Amino acid sequence: MLDIAYSNLLSPMILFFLIGIVAVVVNSDLKVPTAFYTGYTMIILFTIGIKGGVELRYVSLLEMVPTIIAAVLLSIIMLYVAYFFVHTVFSYSVLDSWAVAAHYGSVSAVTFVAGLAFLDKMGIFYEAYMSAILVIMEGPAIILAIIMYKLYLQKKGTTEDNPHASIQHVVKEAFFGKSIFLLLGGIFIGFVAHEEGLVLIKPLFGDLFYGVLCIFLLHMGMIATQSIKQMKNIKFISFLFAFLLPIIGGTLGVVTGHMIGLSMGGAFILAVLTGSASYIAAPAAIAQAIPEANSGIYLGSALGLTLPFNLVFGIPYFYWVATLLN
Repeated sequence: MLDIAYSNLLSPMILFFLIGIVAVVVNSDLKVPTAFYTGYTMIILFTIGIKGGVELRYVSLLEMVPTIIAAVLLSIIMLYVAYFFVHTVFSYSVLDSWAVAAHYGSVSAVTFVAGLAFLDKMGIFYEAYMSAILVIMEGPAIILAIIMYKLYLQKKGTTEDNPHASIQHVVKEAFFGKSIFLLLGGIFIGFVAHEEGLVLIKPLFGDLFYGVLCIFLLHMGMIATQSIKQMKNIKFISFLFAFLLPIIGGTLGVVTGHMIGLSMGGAFILAVLTGSASYIAAPAAIAQAIPEANSGIYLGSALGLTLPFNLVFGIPYFYWVATLLN
């Protein structure tokens, strides 16, 4: 496992991420323009979707059903596991606990891409439809967490003065927010576009993908470090769940993937998804539905701690467990 971790640590993507961390630590004036960030985010998400859409042409829906069911169940399980740890073990409030749980029940597209890159580097096969599983796992836990929070408020007899937090609005944000919409759009394009057209867009949505991803991870390293620096007056031990939940989720994902007959690579990717935490779709929805929740807690844990942990240590651990079960 140490050899795998060492190899992963020296991959260009992780090195770019670490440079982003160093840039903030040494107070560099390095900045990434907002327009550039928006542009390469679109390229990354569209590329994932297009690749998945192309591969879906050759997969039957029946073949995907066991993985779809397992993915949704894992999302729900991780939602409640996260809530138990954050609320019961670490004694956070109900509203902060459901807010954090929504993030850990959902998934991270960046961790997913890093997992795919890891398998590509190792030359390991994985099921082509896993990009679709990424889309499926993003929304359910967010919606369920918000519903559970609203039920809690009703039980307390508390009413919300938040006209923007309707269930319809939250569903729209969770299932059709920027990241999901771009992934779904990419899947649609990859699924229906003719081969000649896909060849024409391959230089941007293909050849440049990993280079763009490295710049994206440089930026993510900067944002993650900034979010950690903003966590003031909170003891580090209170955020241990940010390291425990990826291990629990990743292990559950690998074991479940093995049980439903996924390849080793497929089980590894399911672990990467289950062990990750959303910091794009979930924050957008939670900010609307539970505005009282402390964004420093859910963003600091998901983006500032869990993302770096998974990129450096989680991915090698998930792969190691997958090889043990293979």
